[in-house]
Amino acid sequence: MENKELIIKNLLEKWVSRVIEKENLEKKLKSGKILRVKFGIDPTWTTVHIWHAVPILKLREFQKLGHQIVIIIWDATAQVWDTSDKNAERPMLTREQTLANAKDYLSQFWKILDIDKVEVRFNSEWMDKTNFNYVWELAKNFSVAEMLDRDNFSKRYKEWVRISLQEFLYPIMQWYDSVMVKADVELGWNDQYFNLLAWRRLQEACWQEKQDIMMFNLIEWTDWRKMSKTFFNFVWLNYSANDMFVKIMEIDDSLILKYFEHCTPLYLEDIKVFEERLKSWENPRNIKLDLAKEIVKLYHWENATEEALKYFERVLKEWIVPDEKDIEKCELELENIMLSTALREAKLVSNSSEARDSISGWAVKVNNEIITDLRYELKLSKTEYILLQVGKKKFRMIKQK
Repeated sequence: MENKELIIKNLLEKWVSRVIEKENLEKKLKSGKILRVKFGIDPTWTTVHIWHAVPILKLREFQKLGHQIVIIIWDATAQVWDTSDKNAERPMLTREQTLANAKDYLSQFWKILDIDKVEVRFNSEWMDKTNFNYVWELAKNFSVAEMLDRDNFSKRYKEWVRISLQEFLYPIMQWYDSVMVKADVELGWNDQYFNLLAWRRLQEACWQEKQDIMMFNLIEWTDWRKMSKTFFNFVWLNYSANDMFVKIMEIDDSLILKYFEHCTPLYLEDIKVFEERLKSWENPRNIKLDLAKEIVKLYHWENATEEALKYFERVLKEWIVPDEKDIEKCELELENIMLSTALREAKLVSNSSEARDSISGWAVKVNNEIITDLRYELKLSKTEYILLQVGKKKFRMIKQK
């Protein structure tokens, strides 16, 4: 078994931006007490990327120490939507949609966590039974002024943008989760600071010991915006090994160490080796190759990692089209589809604007022929694949579903 002191040190320090209260949590970790470590997921989307995986990797470290992981699926609150980083109300999801999304989410988390040792709870379990009188009791722990102090609400209030009472109740509904599962530790992001502190307040109001909080930084993509499904600038956990390897090799050199720290299970002491290599003026590309290997092998078999490296070297060094067996295949609904739409649907580009820029910039090939016509339409077959290529390293085989 790995050294317990080393695991605890990395657990408290690696990629963690802040711990509330660190001394208390460290004492608990060394005491041998089995902690209930909570993490909530908002099942409003099915795409899980490597930024989402940051706290999941942290949960794995807690698992190594024998602690109980509790994943909360916010199926009830997802029907309300969190507006903490939004500038307007958003439409509600159906319960069926949230459950389907949650299933996809969890299937990707199991690549990191031991499924048999995870307690999965749906907050509809208690939210559906909570009566209005009890919500009233919970709500009196917070003031309107505190709610309006949240950055998003404050901006909307000053700009006379509507804020529904439902949005005020949303965080209170979510905060109640920690009370119901008796959480000892909560994991969350820096931009959830208000919520994370409020969870502690509700526990105290319900005569429970306040949970400790572990917070994480956001990570950027090479466009210097946070990795997000909103910007389509993410590395999806369900990418093939080849696509994931190529995607990691696209990051800016200045982000190499940050990705080593946030996106791999390596300890801080191990990462120092790569830091020294960068300081010695070694070609960053070599170190980025090691980064890509570490990330890809976390989500794929070891052999897949080596094959992905060969794929990357062959495609980029020799500028050749890889073997058909190495190209990811996908099926699209329509028989006749605009090339720009096909590029987006096949996830070869992030959005329609990038698709148009790639086509007009002579960067798109259809069956090895360069296409520059923005109005070019593909006719898909249910039996034969069409080869799409963007640049010299993005490929996809598509056909009609």
